[in-house]
Formats: sequence, structure tokens, C-alpha cells
Amino acid sequence: MSKEESKMESVLTETRIFNPRDLNEEYANTGISIKEYQELYRQSIEDKEGFWGEQAKSIDWFKPYDKVWEKSDFFPGKWFVGGKLNVCYNCIDRHVKAGKGDKIAIIWEADEPEQVKKYTYNELLREVSKVANGMKKMGLKKGDRVTIWLPMIPELAIIMLACTRLGVIHSIVFGGFSKEAVKDRIQDSNSRLLFTSDETVRAGKFYPKMADVVKIIDAVSTIEQVIVVKRSGNEIPHTKKDIWYSDFIANESENCECEEMDSEDTLFILYTSGTTGKPKGVKHTTGGYILYTSFSHKIVFNYKEGDIWYCTADIGWITGHSYIVYGPLANGATTLMFEGVPTYPDVDRFWQICEDHKVTQFYTAPTAIRAIMRFGDEPVKRHDLSSLKLLGTVGEPINPEAWTWYHRVVGKSRCPIVDTYWQTETGGIIMTPIATATPTKPGSCCSPFLGIKPIIFDLEGDEVTEADEGGYLCIAQPWPGMLRDVWGDTERFKSTYLTKFPGYYYTDDGARRDEDGYYWILGRLDDVIKVSGHRIGTMEIESALVSHPSVAEAAVAPFPHKIKGQAIYAYVTLMQGVEKSARLSKEIRMHVRQEIGPVFQPDVIQFADALPKTRSGKIMRRILKAIAAGTDIGNVTTLADPTVVETLLEERKKMDIEIG
Repeated sequence: MSKEESKMESVLTETRIFNPRDLNEEYANTGISIKEYQELYRQSIEDKEGFWGEQAKSIDWFKPYDKVWEKSDFFPGKWFVGGKLNVCYNCIDRHVKAGKGDKIAIIWEADEPEQVKKYTYNELLREVSKVANGMKKMGLKKGDRVTIWLPMIPELAIIMLACTRLGVIHSIVFGGFSKEAVKDRIQDSNSRLLFTSDETVRAGKFYPKMADVVKIIDAVSTIEQVIVVKRSGNEIPHTKKDIWYSDFIANESENCECEEMDSEDTLFILYTSGTTGKPKGVKHTTGGYILYTSFSHKIVFNYKEGDIWYCTADIGWITGHSYIVYGPLANGATTLMFEGVPTYPDVDRFWQICEDHKVTQFYTAPTAIRAIMRFGDEPVKRHDLSSLKLLGTVGEPINPEAWTWYHRVVGKSRCPIVDTYWQTETGGIIMTPIATATPTKPGSCCSPFLGIKPIIFDLEGDEVTEADEGGYLCIAQPWPGMLRDVWGDTERFKSTYLTKFPGYYYTDDGARRDEDGYYWILGRLDDVIKVSGHRIGTMEIESALVSHPSVAEAAVAPFPHKIKGQAIYAYVTLMQGVEKSARLSKEIRMHVRQEIGPVFQPDVIQFADALPKTRSGKIMRRILKAIAAGTDIGNVTTLADPTVVETLLEERKKMDIEIG
């Protein structure tokens, strides 16, 4: 492939800029300014050890570290070498000792409205200590592994904090994953305990869990006991190893000493799906992770004492680890956990929660925003959202149209939006505007966070210096929150993240930098379509589709074409009340042509009432590619609603499409 052929084209332009001082000058004055950000950023790159050493003063250390950073065999190095600390102590005990024990630490909102539990820091300390003592009684010790397969209930946060109190390594599995996924993760980590629930509840319906647990326990050998949290109280099957959570903690003391952990001791494993069948256990360590998550939470979201923080993610994903539990609690915040979905019992559920609890910062995914947009502005306008100071997005790039709606309707054109980019592997946010400092562009993650030095390479390994030319996003300097290894597979760690561009961390995402220096994430590099020699990220085509007023959500996939190599197949979900028609299909195709050019006009548009998504809301592009190309769709067990695929396949059969 020639250098010209390897270029990734970028055709979207965005010139609108939203300055936080123009939106709300009073709020902008409560955080750092753009000049302060620029100076801090300069320090963080030119003197990373001095910079992170200064930030580490915000963490309580049992024993001070000897060295901020030490080079090792691999890119991340070692952070805060020789330092001793405990994450649970930093998230709970120190706030209690500072006289904040009666402050609310966790607000839990159940699937059903008005079912709310609140835990003060004192109460959280007592509950965490009881679970930790229960594990100690079983003989669990520092370095042992525990698998947690729970829905979004308070016990999930309590158990993970109890693990960190003892130095036990937790592996949390998203509650919506299949029994096969749980089994694989237990086997890979050699976990000794499994925490689960009798059932889960979602949108008013209970779903059984223990029948799957019975099969898991039959297939694994390392699990010594299964601790079951009673969520529904319905009749369930049992294993020979299970015990009710309430019995597990019934006679345990409310006092438990924290284990002193080395800064580089493993804190947790979180599995991500790899390109091979085997799950990839991302390993995060203690000191660097808790510093990075707490610092980024405080700076990016301008966290202040008294704020009510609401991140809508599931704790089964890294966003929930970092920005529901560890980052906010280390800062002494009040953090909100939500068990349900944004459309139950009505499409205004998010806004009802924000109003009821006077939420100040709201952090959600673009897919949730697009799903809610379909129902128009009215559900948002039912509620008093005047408590909101800031909005955030996470999980995928947000298209400018959804960004603008979020800003105008939810934020009332006064709340800054922080469009954050990061990964399971990065531990915390690495690209983002700063709420009170950065003039933002809709759809752009804007700037590197403090300590992050991005660089974009082309396919041949040369740095991309031309504005708006896409390439491979890498990071040139280690930071404290990044992964240290892949659990039990260092070779995979090296080959996945460190080998393609030696001396750099490889994100496996595409990015471009515009003429103003703003960064734009183009998505996974396997989500690139090559049409007649032109390479473009799917996100840009999808943004053009969604900019049509009748389109609520869109996803595109390539399919083989005799002449062009690949052609563009678009799946389009319409706004509520809009009728499907051949005329509208043609109109949407012409709209894309006008927005980004004739080369990238979709060849096929298939209207879809819904897109295949995981239970976390991510679109399953693998399935869309298979449907478009007419190939086998493979496993659909991780989908929130597998019937969506059946409908798409039936509709696809009715369409006369020539595959090249």
C-alpha cells in the first residue's frame, strides 16, 4: 500500500466553538482557566515526575514513596516506588477521620422509582468492614482473586471496596454477560470466591441468575464458595457451595484493619474482549490508579465539596470502576448509582433522577443520549434541571448533532460539555476538554489531559503533521493510571499495546487533529471503510446521517463491491413518528452526499427500529457487517435484545442487494 493509499481521510468540519466563559462566566470562575491548564500541561509533560509527585500529595500514604517513577522493562514503568497505601482507606477511612462520616457517600436509585437507599461514609465503612471480615474468615488474603457478578446494587460497590481493604484482587464481570463469559473469567483469574445475586431486575422484569451459576460452578474448580445477594427473594436453584450474603456478614465485626499495599501491587483485573476468543484481563495497580482517577475526576469535572455526582455507567465497565466508585469516593464525593434503564418507567427517568437528587454533574454515553433524543425535548422539559453545572459524555465519540441537542435541551445552553476519551487500559480519562477552561467544538474531545502526550502515526510509522489527516493514535509518555500488564499473558500485553509503535502506547483507535489543534477520535481502526481507494472512519459517515432531521441514530458497515472494493451499508433509526419510505431513503442519501461528498454516499439504507447493542449500549458492529455482507452473524448472546438481529435479517432478505 502506498503512502497516499494509507491515508485516512476526514471530511467533517466543525467551526462552532463554545467558550465556557460565554456559557456561564460565574461557573467558569470556579475552576482552572485556559492559561492555568496550559501551564499545568507544560509542567506535566516537561517534568512528569515533579508534576505527579505534587499531585500525589492528595493521597494518604502509610509509607511515603522513594521515587515517583522508575523505568522498567515496559513502557508504563513503576510509579511511586516503595510507597505503601490502601485504596479503601483513601476512599472511606480518611473521610471519616476528617469528620465527614455523616456525609452521604452513595445514593442508590433502584430500577423502580422511589426505591432509594443512602449510605453515609460511616455506614459504608461498617458494611465494607463486615464483608472484609467475612472474606478473612474464609482465609482470603492479599493477592487472592474474587469474581463479582452482580447487578447495579449497593453491595457491588461495598464488596469491591472490601476486596481493596484486604488487598484481594477483584474481577468484576458485567451483570449482563453470559455464563460462558463468567466461567472464562473465573478460570483465567483462578478466583476463589464468586459474589452474585439470586436475580437481576431490569425495566420492571426479574431475570434469573442462579441457574447459570449452577452450571458455572459445575464447570470450574477454583471457586470455594458462592455468596448470593438476595435481590428478588424468588425461589431459585442452589449450588452446594452457596450462602446468602446476609448470612455471610451476619456475625462479622464492623472493624477491619486495612492491608498495607505496595503502590505497584495489583488492585483489580478487568476483562475486555480481545480479537481472539480468550478474554484479556487488564491489570491495574494501586497507587497510580487511585491517584489518576481521583485527580482526573476532580479536574475534568470541576468537582467541589457538596456536589452530587451522577455517572450512568455500569460498574461492570471501567467507567463505573473509575468514575462511580474509586475516583469520586477518593475525593469524598456523593456518588449516585442507578440500577435501571433511562426509558423505564418512562423516557424521562434520567431527568427525574437529576431533579430528585439535585445532581450537579451528569456523565453518560452518546448511545443513551441518542436513544432519548428520539422522544424529543418534552420529556426533558418536564423537570427542573437547574442544579446541573456540567454535562459529560463517555464510551464512544459523540456526533455533533447529539452534542448540540444535549447542550441545548439538557444543559439549557449554559452547561459546558466534557466529551471524554479513554479506555479500560488507560484507567481514566486521557483526552478531554477542561470544564471551566476549554472552548469546545461539538464532537471533539478537544485536548490531551494533564500528563498525556498524544501523537498520531500513519500506517508506515511516520508522524502525521498535516491538519485533518487521520492516523493511529498513540501516547508518547507513561502516566500513573495506565495498565501494567495483561493478567497471566505478558506477551499479549506487549504485542497488543507496545509492539506496533515501539516506545509508545498504542490505543488501536484512529484520530485526527484539526487546524486549530483540536483532536477528533475516529473510532476503532477496524471500523474504517475503504471506498474506491478512499479510507474513512465509520463515525464520520454516521455523523452525516444523524445530521438529517429525521434520523435519530445510524450505523454503517462495509460490504464487498465489484468495482469500488467496498460499498457503504447504512442502518438508520428514525425519529419517533417519522414514516419509512423510499423517498426518505433517497433524501437521506442525498443529504450525506451534500454533507461529506459523493464518494461516501451510502449505497444501501436499511431502516431499523433498533440496532443490535450490548447491554452496556454499545453497537455490535461485527453483526452489522455480517448482515450487510450476507455472512454468518455468529454469537448473539451478549446482546441486550437478540430479536433485533432477527428483524434486521428478515428485512435484509427483502432487499435486492448485489454483493461483489
